[in-house]
Amino acid sequence: MKTTLLVITFVLLAVSLVGVFQVYRLPVETSVTEEVALLDYEHHGEFDYIVALKPSHLFGPEPPETPAATEVFKYPAAMVDRFNIAFNYRFVPERPTAAVTGQVEVRAAVRSQGSSGEEIILVPETPKTGDFTVEFTLDISDNITDDLIIIGDNISGSEIIITAYVYAVIETETGPVFENFTQSLPLRANGPLIEVDGDLTHSIAGSLGELNYEQQGGFAYEVLLTADSPFGAIILKSPAVGPSSTAPPPTAGPEDTVLLNLIDGMNVSFAYRLQSGQPLETREETVVVEAVLESPGQWTKTVDLVPLTTKTGDFTVSFPLDLEEISGLFDVIQRETGAAAQTRGLAIRARVHALASTDAGTIDSDFVHSIRMDLAADTLTWSDNLTRSEPGAITTTRVVSQPEKYLWLSVSQARIFLPVIAGVFLALLILALVWYFREDRGALSAAEREARQAHKKYKGIIVETKQLPEVKPGETVVLLNSLDDLIRTAEGLLKPVLHKAEGSRQVYCVLDASTRYEYNLS
Repeated sequence: MKTTLLVITFVLLAVSLVGVFQVYRLPVETSVTEEVALLDYEHHGEFDYIVALKPSHLFGPEPPETPAATEVFKYPAAMVDRFNIAFNYRFVPERPTAAVTGQVEVRAAVRSQGSSGEEIILVPETPKTGDFTVEFTLDISDNITDDLIIIGDNISGSEIIITAYVYAVIETETGPVFENFTQSLPLRANGPLIEVDGDLTHSIAGSLGELNYEQQGGFAYEVLLTADSPFGAIILKSPAVGPSSTAPPPTAGPEDTVLLNLIDGMNVSFAYRLQSGQPLETREETVVVEAVLESPGQWTKTVDLVPLTTKTGDFTVSFPLDLEEISGLFDVIQRETGAAAQTRGLAIRARVHALASTDAGTIDSDFVHSIRMDLAADTLTWSDNLTRSEPGAITTTRVVSQPEKYLWLSVSQARIFLPVIAGVFLALLILALVWYFREDRGALSAAEREARQAHKKYKGIIVETKQLPEVKPGETVVLLNSLDDLIRTAEGLLKPVLHKAEGSRQVYCVLDASTRYEYNLS
């Protein structure tokens, strides 16, 4: 146990001293290069869409068996004094615009069989703002004959086509949009009657870049009968121009289950915004939206849905997505390549490059967001989230000083801790040595004292030897009880006392022929 303790304390002291040596060779601090974020920002993109559904028995309205015929309203030509006509125009954008201005002009083309006809101006070019209505009168002469409408002196024909021309200027965030709109109202002579088509409304959908809109027009009229008609000078009004009695087509969005066979049209939008922990000063983004057709492992085809467009700030771009046309293109490529496709992949991919100035530097980053579907599936199902965010940062590198580590301590701490530990182990080693040697001396001190005293007392008789003779066969060994008895025996025999130290055991003997007298002190 004493030896084990000595070994352990010695090893611990040696290890601690090695640690002290190593820790004083290390620097207290080291310089490292690290990347530091000056500004965190985040791209955020979101797709959204509205699907117009075909009339169906599943979602309604039920598809008509045969197209509805246009109504025709008839008035006796001989009783008509004049038509008071109003034309109204509306510009309906998908999202608000700054202003709509423009001009309107109404003309009447009077045509007869076998002649090119004449044209008269009912409303000259007139500037208008926003939604508007113009009113005018069409006088019918008294001298009306069958199959002929007489407008005035030397102006007559079998058909009068009243046409309204609108030239609109729409102010948007990206600049002005120029549009035109035309709507006609025909009046025909059919024997003694004047026939007017009952389809008095007309609309045209349009888009330019991210702006989707619809232009709507409508005619309304009053027929004033002559005072000498059997009914007197009464007024007959046209059918009210208002919402169609037919229910609007149903629509569906991302939250609905949409069957591909029932899709009549689809309008998709992509919204992008850039968020930052600091104000964004000068901003410029470029965006392109693509349709990527793919037969996995065979071919891909990319078609622009929104060509490369420059924006400033957060933006939204809208575009129509004709799945029927895209499926047709897929079929054409399949026929050209002759490769069968298990999956008819379609991806809508928006690619944005953002530039923005901040106090921390310039954000110059790309962002890509894609959604995917299978045109061979039964339902409109996107395999990716419609919304995606991607973090980014403006970073820089800098050299910093950090404490050098030794084991789990900093070098400065280790330079204090390890010498203390080494000192503790040194003290333990000293204590172990003291304990080890003190115990040994305590066990032999009595024998050693007796041996020393005997050597002093009988120094002329006791002889030190390195090796005692071995006991011979037949030799008698007599063990005595004390050294004094052995000394008296030696004096009687006139023999020396031989002495040999064997560790902690002191052996004394006297040899006399075949007899050995021996005393052991331990």
